[in-house]
Amino acid sequence: METFRGTGEYTVSDNETLQQAEDSAVKEALRDISEQVGVVVSSNTKVENAVVTHDEIVTFSSSFVKVLDKKIERHIDDDGDIHITARITGNADPDLVLTELKHLSTLKSPQSGNATSASPIPSVTPQPITPQPVIIPQPTQPNTQPSKTIPPEYQGALQQAKAYSLSNHLSKKGLFKYMLNNGYPRNIATMISENADIDWKNNALNRASDYLTTGYYSKNGIYTQLLSPNEGFTREEAFYAMTNVVADWQAQALGKARQYKEMGWSNDKINQRLLVEGFAKNEVQYAVSLI
Repeated sequence: METFRGTGEYTVSDNETLQQAEDSAVKEALRDISEQVGVVVSSNTKVENAVVTHDEIVTFSSSFVKVLDKKIERHIDDDGDIHITARITGNADPDLVLTELKHLSTLKSPQSGNATSASPIPSVTPQPITPQPVIIPQPTQPNTQPSKTIPPEYQGALQQAKAYSLSNHLSKKGLFKYMLNNGYPRNIATMISENADIDWKNNALNRASDYLTTGYYSKNGIYTQLLSPNEGFTREEAFYAMTNVVADWQAQALGKARQYKEMGWSNDKINQRLLVEGFAKNEVQYAVSLI
């Protein structure tokens, strides 16, 4: 286990609360630590290649960081702008990250197209682009064969749960919550979710596509969202989705930048915000150059 220290800075905008700005500064500090962990991991492995990119290593490392100490500082400049600085001390085990990453990197198909480097920023006057559509994976058909581990009286509930999970792209935890919310006892909900015979990685991949068709997300944002308590996917499932979903990340950054531009944000503020949301520097530069 190693100790890392990260710093994040953020300037409060007119339409943000102080708490929101502090949260953004904390995210930047955690991103700083994740970058440090990612550098250690990359220096000890060959996984940073055409299959797993540096940004994916950093994003994956972020889920292993444990915060030990957090300090928030505020400063008001001569123009009246409030600047937030977050200083985070955390620990992480690069060896553990490396071990899991070596295993999980085999789950990513080299043909997924996500490891290609982004196009360079054009030197001429940029023209607006139309974001490319996300390719949505075909839904998996539920296996309707009776499960030998489920009592006959619950076979109907099992098939209903499987169909709902596959159509709504739930995680195992999400299916468990669904069963509880529908009045099933905890032991029955556990039995069904554990024996549903569902490809949870494929559900995570489809869920990632759901997010990308309804909003604008970075690769980091997708990974973080899938790990959130609301979704409940595992690291392995979220990593599989993040590294296999097909999306134009530059177009995602541009779409998000345009949303903020419509809110009256300056380019500097948009640049800052996109970095907080996990977009890569080249994606942010690309987006800001087109608004």
